[in-house]
Amino acid sequence: MSNTIKKAALAVAVSIASSSAFSAELGSLTSEVKVNDYENGLTKTEVTIGKGSYKLSDNYSFLFDVDKDFVKNEGEARKEGWDTQFGIAQKAGEFAGFDTTLYYLFRYDASWVASDESNSSDTKQYIFAPYFSKDVTLGGKEFSFGIELWAQVGNDNDDSLQNKSGAETNFYLSGDLSEHWSLDLAWYNFNYYDTAEEEYDYQIGTENYLTYSLPLAAGFSFNIENYVEAYFTPDSDSTIALAHIQPEFEFKKEVNEHFSWHAGVSYEAFNWEYKDSKGTANDKDIFDNNEFQAYLGFTIK
Repeated sequence: MSNTIKKAALAVAVSIASSSAFSAELGSLTSEVKVNDYENGLTKTEVTIGKGSYKLSDNYSFLFDVDKDFVKNEGEARKEGWDTQFGIAQKAGEFAGFDTTLYYLFRYDASWVASDESNSSDTKQYIFAPYFSKDVTLGGKEFSFGIELWAQVGNDNDDSLQNKSGAETNFYLSGDLSEHWSLDLAWYNFNYYDTAEEEYDYQIGTENYLTYSLPLAAGFSFNIENYVEAYFTPDSDSTIALAHIQPEFEFKKEVNEHFSWHAGVSYEAFNWEYKDSKGTANDKDIFDNNEFQAYLGFTIK
């Protein structure tokens, strides 16, 4: 399967780069190399071969995201893998005042030991996700509000498709608070199959960004990402929480109306990872796994 993904990824990249007629139908294409280095010894390099969309018609778009991962954990063999998603987005008009888009997605992830391709594994997910969005005004500010319904089946290493099955109902709110501050909120409701207990487990979660952005000279900007993510699983009475404050220097250069490139570096000045598993070995409450990130890429549109 990994060879199939390689060929698919190469075909996407080559066809986009070589076809001059493609630009008339291309929504966007981003290619990027990103390195994430953590203080606990984990280093991950992600090569985004191509991420974007291609307009098939007025109502249909093809979506693609092909990443090659290289992972090195201190004391362990280096691993490689694929992290991919392909799909169709269908505009479905208006429903109850919401703009409606239907997503049909396929995700394929794989990993293996780089030196000898041992310990290989893969995960497949087949997803249907209607998304409803509308603009709303709150406190005199304009926001985008979204509701996502998500249903999927999937498996690890070709086992039962029930093992990665489940449903979600998620809510999103995003917008600018001022000239320099923006807010992105997400509220998740998950209900996925637990293979150990052979039942579906409910989980509630949230993921939120408060971002400060200050334009500087010559295409540079200074950003601060304030982030918090948390999940609670009632069945196991367990809580997971993550938070960070991450300053970043970013550079963007628009070469022309169709091509731009970007680069950036950031570091977590504050990092917190918490897991309350009620006195088990999985408990965690640490502040010392700060992340350094650097990236370089380009966008065609």
